[in-house]
Amino acid sequence: MWRLKKPLAIIFFLLLLFIPMNTFAEEFKVERGQSIQRAVEGARNGDTILVAPGVYKESLMINKEIYIKGEKGTIIDGGGNGNVIMVTASNVVIEGLTIQNSGSGQEDSGIYIKKAHRNVIQNNTLKDVQNGIYIANSNENQILGNSITSNESHFSKRGNGIHMFKGDGHLLKENEIVNVQDGIYFDFTKGIKVLDNHVSESRYGMHFMFSEEILAERNHVEKNVTGLMVMDSAGIDFIENKVTDQFHFRGYGILIYETKDVLVEGNEILRNSTGLSLEYGADTQVNRNQIAANQVGLEFMGKNENNTFTENNFIGNVVPSKISGEDMRLDDGVKGNYWDDYSSFDLSGDGVGEEAYKAGSLYDRLLRKQPYWQFFFESPSIKLWTKAEALFPSFGTADVYDARPLVEPVAMLQEAQHHSKDRMVPGLIGILFILLSIFVIVKGRKLS
Repeated sequence: MWRLKKPLAIIFFLLLLFIPMNTFAEEFKVERGQSIQRAVEGARNGDTILVAPGVYKESLMINKEIYIKGEKGTIIDGGGNGNVIMVTASNVVIEGLTIQNSGSGQEDSGIYIKKAHRNVIQNNTLKDVQNGIYIANSNENQILGNSITSNESHFSKRGNGIHMFKGDGHLLKENEIVNVQDGIYFDFTKGIKVLDNHVSESRYGMHFMFSEEILAERNHVEKNVTGLMVMDSAGIDFIENKVTDQFHFRGYGILIYETKDVLVEGNEILRNSTGLSLEYGADTQVNRNQIAANQVGLEFMGKNENNTFTENNFIGNVVPSKISGEDMRLDDGVKGNYWDDYSSFDLSGDGVGEEAYKAGSLYDRLLRKQPYWQFFFESPSIKLWTKAEALFPSFGTADVYDARPLVEPVAMLQEAQHHSKDRMVPGLIGILFILLSIFVIVKGRKLS
């Protein structure tokens, strides 16, 4: 019997050696006037350091698995030198701190994470820092609910809100980023989720370089030079984002350059200098977006291949499309898009116009060379010119067309959800009324 149990006991003992033991984890309190760094040096893996309110003028080096939590009013001031907090350990949690006054070197940051994994940085305020949070050669870190601003200077002299260099598996959620160079910078990164963040008043809201397999969903980028800038990347998904008010004279809502396999779906791209621009883009799918009230709705530059546009609403753009490149078809063969300047008819009643929609025009091309011709937009002469071009399309630019243009705008997801909620309220009232009626009838019968 013992011969059977002994091997099992040895295996059980060996397994225990591999299980992290926090049985002896302790909690320390750092009071005003004391050193947080000294508490870090005295802590062991698994310990918690609570920091009382006050200004702590020091820089921290965290090289062990600890949890640092600041009470309301806890400020760590780096004194304008280097990084305020440097993290080189994994499984660190930093929460509830105000982190300020980093150095002004290119990579100086409020929090710098170097070759460290599975850290959680949440609910901190970072201000007057070069970069907010810099993550280098690290994986699976979570950046949640932080507020980040850089220093008071032109964006060309600031750092980025969150900069990721080489690494994968990060989660960025519900961060508020304003007045930085680029809100979120992806630099040789992979497999990242970016959800519900807000970036404003910076150069690029999000900047993708040499990155792949990234999901950006439900973010709001507004009032930047360009909202979403994608270069030399692949496998980027933009889902249900709001990209609004990039009205810089050379700004874009979304700019896709030398990139392939991008999904742009369910986004609101509103009030930008140029809404969506593709330059040397391939295998891009643009589905069910609201592209409205932009100076230019859609722009093609250079050679773009195998891109599909379906069920998008192009409404109220001053110039619906600007084409400079090669021939391309804009529908998927079944459904095209709604263009508010489309003037043909749906004789068959299938919701699709009988004539193809021709994107771009001689007037659009003329605007690139002579911008002041914008003054004549929608004048009788330009309308007559556009009509003549429709009758004699050989006068046009590249043959970019939608063979299945929709004659009615597409109901977008946000509208559908709103309408669904609107329908639920009368339904609930009706159910309550029926239940009340049944109660009154039953009660009345008993009384009678």
